[in-house]
Amino acid sequence: MNKSDPVTLTPGGERLGDGEICDLFFARDERALSLTAEKYGRLFFGISMRILGVEQDAEECVNDTYMKLWGSIPPERPASLSAYGGRIARNLSINRAEYYGAQRRGGGDILEELDESVPDDSPFPLETGEISRHIDAFLRGCDRESRVMFVLRYWYCMSIEEIASRFGSSVSLVKGRLFRTRKKLKGYLEKEGVSL
Repeated sequence: MNKSDPVTLTPGGERLGDGEICDLFFARDERALSLTAEKYGRLFFGISMRILGVEQDAEECVNDTYMKLWGSIPPERPASLSAYGGRIARNLSINRAEYYGAQRRGGGDILEELDESVPDDSPFPLETGEISRHIDAFLRGCDRESRVMFVLRYWYCMSIEEIASRFGSSVSLVKGRLFRTRKKLKGYLEKEGVSL
C-alpha cells in the first residue's frame, strides 16, 4: 500500500463508513485495505505498541492485521471494523509477545489480571466468543466510567497511568475501580454458570 495514493472518498468528499468499506472487502477491492489503514491504522498500531513496546514488531503485527482482515472479510461482516480489527491486532500482538517471551508494557501482565476474574475450570477459555458475550453483557450493566476504564485496560491494553491521565484521576483510583470491576465480573460469571 503506497502512502501517497489518495484514498477514495464518497462523491461529496466524506470518509467512507465501516459498512461501505466492508462492501469493498466483499467486492475484493484493494481500496478496502487503504481505507482501513487510513481510518484505523493508528488505533491498530497503538494496540500493538502497548503490548509489544517495539515499533518494528508493532508495524509487522499491523500489516498482519490487514492480511487477516483481507482473509476473513468475507465471510465475516463486522459491524465495527475498529473493534474487529482491534481484536485481530491485539491477538496477533499477544501471540508475538508470548512467542518472543517479551514483557508487556503497562505494569504487569494484563491478561493475567483479567484471568483472575475467570474461574480456573471455566468451560470457556478467556478468548472465546462465549466468554466474550458474557463479558459484554456484564459491561452493559456497569456505569460508564467503569466500563470505559475496563475496555481501555483489557481491550486496548492501556497502562493504568494512561487511563488515570485520560480521566484526570489518580492511579490508585483507577486501580481500585478496575479491581472492583474484576471482582464484580467474577461474581457475575459465577452466577451465569461460568464457575467452579
